[in-house]
Amino acid sequence: MEEDDLKYSQEAAVAAITDYYAFLTQMYLDESHVVFPPQPWGWPSIANANIVLRESFGKSDEVLSLLAHLPYIQDPSGVAEQAADATPGCIWADWSKLICSHSDNPNQAKSLRVITEGTLPQPSPPHLVGLAHGGDWSTPILILDTTLGIIHWEGCPDRIQWDPEYRETMVDMDWYDAEIPEKEADWRSSAPAWRIADFVEVLKDQFRQLRWIPISGNSVRSTHEELPNEEGMMATLQDIYRQHGWPDLSVYRKSSCLDAVRKVMLERFSESRCYREG
Repeated sequence: MEEDDLKYSQEAAVAAITDYYAFLTQMYLDESHVVFPPQPWGWPSIANANIVLRESFGKSDEVLSLLAHLPYIQDPSGVAEQAADATPGCIWADWSKLICSHSDNPNQAKSLRVITEGTLPQPSPPHLVGLAHGGDWSTPILILDTTLGIIHWEGCPDRIQWDPEYRETMVDMDWYDAEIPEKEADWRSSAPAWRIADFVEVLKDQFRQLRWIPISGNSVRSTHEELPNEEGMMATLQDIYRQHGWPDLSVYRKSSCLDAVRKVMLERFSESRCYREG
């Protein structure tokens, strides 16, 4: 695949992420947790602060425009740490709030780039932005590129990265042939990438196959992370989802399924790591 084969569209990027959030609401996420820009021109907190952001956050107008037009997952209480997971153990970045709280101080802006961009060499290129917000081992590093229209997944599990089905849609490029700094080429080569819409399908497929399982309306776990005191938890939850029709959305009973999940979690696995009622 040549670089010329890749292109970025803000409209397509917003549509893909909106579609992903809509999918999550079909399975476990409360629809009220997905919030959209209040104005046609986007989130005021981002759109009205471009001059400050350009200096302290160091991102391009394309990145700022994208962040201004994306939907975000928010907890109705307004507490960022209580927002629902969008991938296992991971809250995705709500840039409508993060930018307000970090962008006016250069040191805070740098810290924000680090916790959303992982090992991406700093200062990071202005056309790249992180989608996940965390900072510990469980947080995936998901970097969206607004020049090529792709998302890099640093630390992508081998079982996904080497799955023949997912490799068919993976971006296969020799980054050392691209006109980019060697450190950036090193990073890109170690982090597999997909076009944005293809990336969303990879994530959705983890839920369809119950490799990723919502253990409540707020918490998601990977079946590959079962701990000793959780023996049998993943298989039990997989059975519950299948009994309620998942993944066939035409028959899936979301409400009763989540009630059954909550019941078994409280009765048998309430000490599970990352369990949060929701």
